[in-house]
Amino acid sequence: MVRPVGRARGGVKLSLLLVVLAIGGTVAFVYAYRFYERNVAPVVSQVASVAKALNIFDPYEFTKDPAIVRQWLFDSLRIEPPQGYHPGFGLRARVLGKELMQMTAVIPEGVPLSDVFEGGRNEIRFRPGRHTLFLAIRFGGAAPDEIQAMIAGIAGESSTSGAMSREFVEAGGRKVAVLRGTGDAHGERVAIAYVFLDDSRMLFAMGPQEGVDAAAFRNVLAAIVATHPANRLLYNHTTPEAAQAPREDPCGIAGLPADFDVVAIGVGRGSLPLDVAIDKSGRDVAQEDVVVGDTPKPVVLVLMGEDPIVWRVGRTESARIAGVLATGASRQAVIGLPASVPVTRYSREDGPNACPHFAARDKASGEFTRADRRVKELFGRRISTFQNKKGSEHFAVGNVQGTVAFAENVKLKDVALGPDVMPGGLKGVAWLVERKRIRLATERERSAWLAGAAAAAGVPQAEFARRRHWHAFSDSVYVVLEPFELPPGLAGAHSRTFLLPPGAPMPTGDPGHCTFLHMDGFVCSGTSCR
Repeated sequence: MVRPVGRARGGVKLSLLLVVLAIGGTVAFVYAYRFYERNVAPVVSQVASVAKALNIFDPYEFTKDPAIVRQWLFDSLRIEPPQGYHPGFGLRARVLGKELMQMTAVIPEGVPLSDVFEGGRNEIRFRPGRHTLFLAIRFGGAAPDEIQAMIAGIAGESSTSGAMSREFVEAGGRKVAVLRGTGDAHGERVAIAYVFLDDSRMLFAMGPQEGVDAAAFRNVLAAIVATHPANRLLYNHTTPEAAQAPREDPCGIAGLPADFDVVAIGVGRGSLPLDVAIDKSGRDVAQEDVVVGDTPKPVVLVLMGEDPIVWRVGRTESARIAGVLATGASRQAVIGLPASVPVTRYSREDGPNACPHFAARDKASGEFTRADRRVKELFGRRISTFQNKKGSEHFAVGNVQGTVAFAENVKLKDVALGPDVMPGGLKGVAWLVERKRIRLATERERSAWLAGAAAAAGVPQAEFARRRHWHAFSDSVYVVLEPFELPPGLAGAHSRTFLLPPGAPMPTGDPGHCTFLHMDGFVCSGTSCR
């Protein structure tokens, strides 16, 4: 059997070879191995001696813990095991903290892992027999052209797997691109299927020669479709020809003209602070103004931010704005444009169903390289102009002369959170106070908890206050009046203290760095109690 230890040493090259052996030498992993051998091996040869001396060269981690395997599966594909299947094992390869590969195996319920899996020192082998196995694989940092070459090679190369056929499988209301074929798995002829996703991820299925479990395979694909509605590779057999073909990307902007320039603007935060919330992050919101004048071609504006930003876009009479894409880590909003200008917005705040966000604040950074590559994927052309600093009170695009107009059909109130939605941070605390779910504690209430806690600890009150740094949470203490969910973002200077009367339940949600003073037993829990 495979070594049951949590970690083992042996080198990156060996770790990646494990994956090739696991699949029985199929072509996909040959290509993947070639990629990493070409890109990683030179680096490894330079750092191995230093890493060994520092005891930080720990290339792979193996686990059979169902909870960990389930979490790795979710990290890779954003799905749970399909009905009738359960976590098998996970294997992860890293160098100096950087992930190179993560593989998660899912096997049928009631089938012991030993029936479908075997191994010796430094090798992994599958024997599916009559069963179907699913593997979620994530590679760290493979470029899109590398993935395209891999897919084209798998589909056309004749090796242990034979030639692969391309087909589309109906699942979750979409047609998913699948490569199918057969291969050899240590003396057994097996059916194999590949599904590729963006961000260097893939689903691999292996089953008996007559085919993989069709129902389970379709269920897995439907789950992936539900969490990846805008994933390019999932719905396209990527070949060199297909990569050049024009297409409408759901993460782009529909209906663009045949010719246009892409103007990108990237900042960390806006310039004009606003007393509103546009998401639940708890981060401060600010406004940034952009004015578009006369330009040689129509322009697509790509507005990129880190903090929540309200982009107010104005136009002169001669401006030609083909569309606007606002994206970044926090939610971005766009106001000032007429309804005739198409606007697309997405961010990390949208969760796993979101289009992949991107942002760049410096043209010399890797962030810009990734953003420029993503723009090319979305619009078929790269960024023609990039700005991260403005010469006046606004960013100017083109020749700005004459009157600047800001449309009124989308206003600030239209992009702010509604009154019934709790914002994050201190605005969320104020929102809870307004709805009488919490209130500020009185001096008497704070003193009562301090006296009770000191007595329970058997020390003088002054000594107890000094030991527990009472001054750290003696102000801005709130009494819990009814059950509530904590706003996100209560960390650092935004953390607060909550006094729970007898019988009051703990608030739900992310506690951040908050402190909780319980009148039951005079117990303190949270950051300031440590």
